Amino acid sequence: ERSAVSQDAPAVLADEFTRGSTYTEPRTVTLDTKFAGVPAIDIWTGYAVMLVSKTGERRVEIGPKTILLSYDETLEALQMSTGTPKSTDELVRTVYLRVKNNQVSDLVYAETSDHVMVSIWLSLRVNFESTPEQWFEVENYVKTLTDHVRSLLKSHVRRVPIEEFYARSEDFIRDVILGTKSDDGARPGRLFPENGMRITDAEVLQVQVGDERIAGLLAEAQRSAVESNIELGKAEKE
Repeated sequence: ERSAVSQDAPAVLADEFTRGSTYTEPRTVTLDTKFAGVPAIDIWTGYAVMLVSKTGERRVEIGPKTILLSYDETLEALQMSTGTPKSTDELVRTVYLRVKNNQVSDLVYAETSDHVMVSIWLSLRVNFESTPEQWFEVENYVKTLTDHVRSLLKSHVRRVPIEEFYARSEDFIRDVILGTKSDDGARPGRLFPENGMRITDAEVLQVQVGDERIAGLLAEAQRSAVESNIELGKAEKE
C-alpha cells in the first residue's frame, strides 16, 4: 500500500531557486591618459639645445629662454670627453651645449727636435659660430678639439730644439694654436669648419721639461742671461 500511494502521489517541481551568496563585480580602475601639460626645458644663458622631430626636422634653441616640446620632439644628446689629459674612458652625456666662453683644459705631451719631452698644460676658450644647426654635427666636440690641438703642437714642437722652445714657449704655443699676431696685435683664432667651433684664446698654464737635469741647465742659462743683461745695462749707463 505504501508503494502504491507513493507511485500515485503527484510530483512537485520548483519554478525558481535562489543562491545563498550574491555576485560581486571585480574592481576596475579608469586611467586618464591625457597629459596635464607638455614638457618644458629651461635653457641657460650661453647654452643651446637641438630638438629633433620624428620626421627628421631639426631646430636649435639658444638661451636664456624656456621652450615647450612638441609631442614628437626629442632632444639631441652630446657626449664629451673628460679628464686631464682628455680621454674617452669616461664620457659625459648631455643635451646642453655651451656656445659662448666655453673653457676646455688639456695636457699635451710633445718631443723637441733634440728628443726632450715636454708637458704643456692648456686652457682653451671656445665659441661656436656659423649656422646653429651645424653646432651639433660633431657628437664629441671636446675630442675633436683636443685631438687637433695635440697634433698641431706635437708637429711644431718636433721641429725646434728644447732651448729655442723653452725660451719662448708661451708665444710659440699661442702662435701654433691661434695663429700669428696681425698688425693690431690680434690673433685670428682657429676655426673648425665641421661644426663651426672656433678657438678664440689659449692660456698656457704650465710648461714642464721632462728631464730634470736639462730643466736645471735651462734655468741656469736663463739666470746667466738675465745677469749678463743687467751687467750690460749698468756698463752702458756708466
